[in-house]
Amino acid sequence: MKILLGYSYYPYPNDVRMTVESWVKRLQSYGHQVEAYPLTVSPPNHPIWWERLDKMWQLGDKELLNHYAKLARKLEDFDVFLNWNGINIHPEFVSQLTTFNVYGCFDDPESSHRLSRPVAAAYDLSMIGNVAEIETYKSWGVKNVKFWPIGFMQHEFDSTLTEDRILSEERNIDLAMLCEKKYYPERIKRLNQYASFFPNGEYYGAGWPKGFLEEKYKIPLYLKTKIGPNFHNSTGPINYRTYTLPANGVMQICDNKSHLGQLFELDKEVVGFEDVKEAIDKTRYYLEHDEERKMIAVAGWRRALKDYNENAVFGLVERYVDEITNGILLKKVNKTPEYFLKKHRRNKTINRLKFRLKNMIVTQNIPQNE
Repeated sequence: MKILLGYSYYPYPNDVRMTVESWVKRLQSYGHQVEAYPLTVSPPNHPIWWERLDKMWQLGDKELLNHYAKLARKLEDFDVFLNWNGINIHPEFVSQLTTFNVYGCFDDPESSHRLSRPVAAAYDLSMIGNVAEIETYKSWGVKNVKFWPIGFMQHEFDSTLTEDRILSEERNIDLAMLCEKKYYPERIKRLNQYASFFPNGEYYGAGWPKGFLEEKYKIPLYLKTKIGPNFHNSTGPINYRTYTLPANGVMQICDNKSHLGQLFELDKEVVGFEDVKEAIDKTRYYLEHDEERKMIAVAGWRRALKDYNENAVFGLVERYVDEITNGILLKKVNKTPEYFLKKHRRNKTINRLKFRLKNMIVTQNIPQNE
């Protein structure tokens, strides 16, 4: 199947387009028929959240509709449209596409109200990174929803790492945590409480005294680290750390323990906790029982490399599409997205003219002060 992977091309210190294009080239080398396509309007730019997106659509925004027209033409040569980041495509337009349409989202539940909830049901399949939110999607009327782990990319781990090295090489950093410490007061409180018990830990990211750690230093840090704590804003697990920590031989201690157990085997491949006290107690325990820590780190590393590498993770898209279509992908009939856009544009232009004319009439009828 030929897949067009739409992605968010947003401003970031490391060029997002280069990162995505490199990833897609690797996917192609594994045998996947996939091509990358930015869904960002005037990239690099931020996503258009739902309220503004719907307003732009209803008003027939010229730039947005031109963006959609280009996408429709591009999709003529593809079987599947994958909106990897779930951004910028209005559900009324999605309903007119001839492709099998897949919605991807890795930002639930914090952004559900302005990102996924208004649009997901328009797609043929939703693949989401937060296993805890599967039932939430179903409650929105999404018929087909699957868990899609975000996994880790090739540049995010040391491919030369071996089981023997995890067991034998010295790791002189007790714990390291790379995450933001801002926006969510309750999470900030939990992070501060945890860090206060381990003042010698390495903490990086917005809101921490040491600030942001450059990408080139992340893997070397992880290769020296024994334990990687992982705190989410709310439900999860959903972040990259869930997979990059074990992929680099770090024993992960992660919240959302009940759902974590659906990704890794608890206390054998990963350690879970439900509150900060439990996280502190378990960190202390495994710092004092290093051989047990190493065994969990090795098992987590094996599991990450087997199930959560970029090839295996992307293969889930093809697997789930095949399951739903019984392996037969046909273009949807009676769908003409470009004609639909022209009609939509014409109707909105007429509506705007009517609105302006009405305002002119009202303005002219307002009594003037003598």
